[in-house]
Amino acid sequence: MLERRQFPRTRVFKGAKLTLVGGLTVDCTVCNLSNHGAYLQLSSNLALAAEFDLSFDGCRTFRKCHKIWQTFTNVGVSFQQAAA
Repeated sequence: MLERRQFPRTRVFKGAKLTLVGGLTVDCTVCNLSNHGAYLQLSSNLALAAEFDLSFDGCRTFRKCHKIWQTFTNVGVSFQQAAA
């Protein structure tokens, strides 16, 4: 498969949480990761909004995410950069 990403990602299998509008949290697994984005795997089919938060540390800190693509249980996201 042709790699189209501008920034290479590191393969990881780490638990994380998505925080959706209204405060709903959803468990997920981060399958690969870079400073610019990630590939997430959900345990069930859930239609995600275009933007949501991702936390690796039990919801103490968050990364703002923008959904790039989604299949039934897989999601590709880019991280929004903090405003300077």
